[in-house]
Amino acid sequence: MTAGTIMREHLTARSWRERCYSLLSLPLAALGLVAVVLTAIVGLLSAGLLFIPVLALTLRGDRAMGALYRLLARTLLRLEIASPPNPPRAPGLSGLMGQQLGDPAAWRVCLYLLIRIPLGVVQFVLGFLWWGYGLLFLCYPLLWKVEPLHGVDSAGAKHSFGIEISGYYFDTWPRALLVVVAGALVLVASPWPTRLPLLADRYLMPRLLGPTAASLRLAQLTETRAHAINEAAATLRRIERDLHDGAQARLVALGMRLGRAERQLTQGNLERSRSLIQQSRQEIKEIIAELRELVSGIHPPALDAGLGPALSTLAARSAIPTQVHLDLPERPPAAVETMLYFAAAELLANAGKHSEAKSVTVSVRSDKGRLHLLVADNGRGGVRLDGSGSGLRGLAERVRTADGVLTAISPVGGPTTISIELPAPA
Repeated sequence: MTAGTIMREHLTARSWRERCYSLLSLPLAALGLVAVVLTAIVGLLSAGLLFIPVLALTLRGDRAMGALYRLLARTLLRLEIASPPNPPRAPGLSGLMGQQLGDPAAWRVCLYLLIRIPLGVVQFVLGFLWWGYGLLFLCYPLLWKVEPLHGVDSAGAKHSFGIEISGYYFDTWPRALLVVVAGALVLVASPWPTRLPLLADRYLMPRLLGPTAASLRLAQLTETRAHAINEAAATLRRIERDLHDGAQARLVALGMRLGRAERQLTQGNLERSRSLIQQSRQEIKEIIAELRELVSGIHPPALDAGLGPALSTLAARSAIPTQVHLDLPERPPAAVETMLYFAAAELLANAGKHSEAKSVTVSVRSDKGRLHLLVADNGRGGVRLDGSGSGLRGLAERVRTADGVLTAISPVGGPTTISIELPAPA
C-alpha cells in the first residue's frame, strides 16, 4: 500500500462498515450473554419434561440470532454465509420437538454466542473506542476551551486543562497540538486494530453459523433424490404416452387391417387381401422403427459399441460440423456413459438451434478420478444457466443426480464452453 492509500484507509467504506460492526459488537455480546444463560438455565430445567418445549423454543431463538449475525456479516463485513438447512422432521409434535432439540446448527450458534461475549468486548474496544479516542484527541483544543477542567498541581499552581496524565497537564497550545497529532495518528491507524479481532469472526462465522459439509451433502442428496424420482416418473409418463398414442394405436389399426384382409381372403378376393397384407407389412416396419426410436430414448443402441462411436454418430447427425475427441483410459460404467451421451445430444441440439456456430467440438477426458465432458462452439454466446427458459437448468439438475456439476462459460459474442464433470467410479 502507498502512503496515500494508508492515510485514506480510515475513510473508506470498508472501514466505516467495520467500525459500525465493532460498535454493534458490545450490545450484541450482551444479548448473546442473555441467550446463552437462558439456554443453559432452561437446559438444566429440562431434566423434567415440562421445560422441553421451552428449550426447543429457546434454541429456535438462538438460531434466529445466528441469522442476525449472518445478516450483519453479509452487510457490514461482506462475508457471505449460507443458512444451514433444517434437520429432517418426523411427523407429530414429538417430531417437531426432536427437530428443534437435535438441531446441530442451533447448538453451534450457542457456542458462537459464548465465544462472542469476550470477543465482542475486544472488538468494541479496538474497533470503536480506539477510533473514538482518536476523534476525541483530534478535537482536544475545542474541548479544552469549551469544557475545561480545573485543578491545582503539587506546587500549588492552577491549571485549566482537558487531559492530565500523572501530574502532566496539557494546558498550553503546544501541548494541545501534541494531542491533536496523536489523535490524527490514532485515526489513521484505526483500521488495522479494528480488523485484527474481526479476523476471529471471519474464521468462526462460516464454521459455526454456516452449514457443515455433511449437512450440505445431506441437503444435496435429498434434493437430487427428489429430482431423480420426479425425473423417473416423468420418463415413465412419457413412455406410456408414446406407447398409447403411437405404437398401441397403430397396432390396433394393424389388427383391424389384418381382419379386413382375412375377410377378403375368405370371400376369394385375392387382390384386395394381398394389398391389405402389403399395407400391413409396411405398417409393421414403421411400428418397429417407432419402437426402436422409443427405446433409443431409454438406452441408445449406439452405446452398445461404446461412448466414442455413439458420440461420433451424434456428430454425424449434428446440424453443425462437429469434431469428437475421446481420451479415456477405460470404458465408463453404463449409467455414466448414458448420462454423457444424452448430455452431449442435448448440448449439440441446443447449439444447432441457438448458437449460430460454424463448428462444435465435443471432448471427453478423465482427470483425477473425474470425467469431463466439454462441448465448445464458436457461436454468438450469451448462454446462462439462470436465464429465463434456459434448458440448461434441467440438464444441470439431471447432472446433479449423478453427483456431477455443470458449468457454462459463454460471454456475449462467444465462444461458448459447457463443461460437465462427473465422478468416475472406481
